[in-house]
Amino acid sequence: MKLHEATDGAILLSPSNLFYFTGYSNADAAIAMTADGNYYITDKRCLEEAESTIKDFEKIDSEGSGYAEKAAAILSEKGCRSVGVEFEEISYKNFICIEKYFKNLLSVSDFVRGLRAVKNHSEIQKIRAAQKLTDRTFERILGIVAPGRFTEASLRSEIDSFIVSAGGVPAFETIVAFGENTSKPHCHPGNRILKKGDAVTVDFGAKLDGYCSDMTRSFVVGSAPDGYGRVYEAVLSAKNRAEDMISAGKTGKECDAVARNCLEEYGLGKYFTHSLGHSLGIDIHETPVLAPSCDKIIPEGAVTSVEPGVYLPGEFGVRIEDIVLFKKSGVENLTNSPENLIIV
Repeated sequence: MKLHEATDGAILLSPSNLFYFTGYSNADAAIAMTADGNYYITDKRCLEEAESTIKDFEKIDSEGSGYAEKAAAILSEKGCRSVGVEFEEISYKNFICIEKYFKNLLSVSDFVRGLRAVKNHSEIQKIRAAQKLTDRTFERILGIVAPGRFTEASLRSEIDSFIVSAGGVPAFETIVAFGENTSKPHCHPGNRILKKGDAVTVDFGAKLDGYCSDMTRSFVVGSAPDGYGRVYEAVLSAKNRAEDMISAGKTGKECDAVARNCLEEYGLGKYFTHSLGHSLGIDIHETPVLAPSCDKIIPEGAVTSVEPGVYLPGEFGVRIEDIVLFKKSGVENLTNSPENLIIV
């Protein structure tokens, strides 16, 4: 398989890209690709499993060599002269190793990112399953959360443990924030104890079969802080308006503007301090993104988050996040957790 029209071979080392092309999770490996054949290079620890798992690749024992070194040697033996590498992911050490064999190295990072941006049916089904587990996890959390029962850190542990017990792993570092800490978009959970009258924000996702989900929900315990209801209404309106109006074929900038303009109408635009969303799949952050700086077209088949937020420093914050599948006519929401304001 050729990954760039100007190359006659490619070497991939990123664990996520290795998984994308093989369906096998193993960071101790490299892929060498040509128009005439594909080669998976690993060592004896993983070779037997790779033989039984990976299709359409000839499996090669690295025989003590570095994976990049072996891949470069194979392509050199095959007569390759122009070789593609992951300029934005490759280590300097591996780049220098490959450069010894080839004078003409080109980047295939954008090409691979473009492939991964469009999810096929199998990938979408895996993301659906991961999000279903995420929804189940939130349902459980609502059933057990209570004043005095959890710290931010212990609730994070509860979330992560439930995901693992159901066969997944956390897709990223779970965020849990109580009270005034909810004004920090990426709060690091600590020992703050949940109190009656606290706002709560949880941002988490499950990863199943190699694919991620992502969701944020904000809710309150006992009673809402002053002004919380109006802010929540504004954020929910921004999320819903975005999901009603965005579609494949629009730029990330255009998608972001829909939610941002809605929050401006509420007079809260300056408190929306991040972009509307990011693509996800094998990694929790992929491309393209829904951001003011993104002029790229969002393709049909992309899966992104939609996560407007408002953060009032020292008071509280509200973020509501779904994940959506981009289609020509709009987006399909893959998230099934309640989105209206919950008081537990």
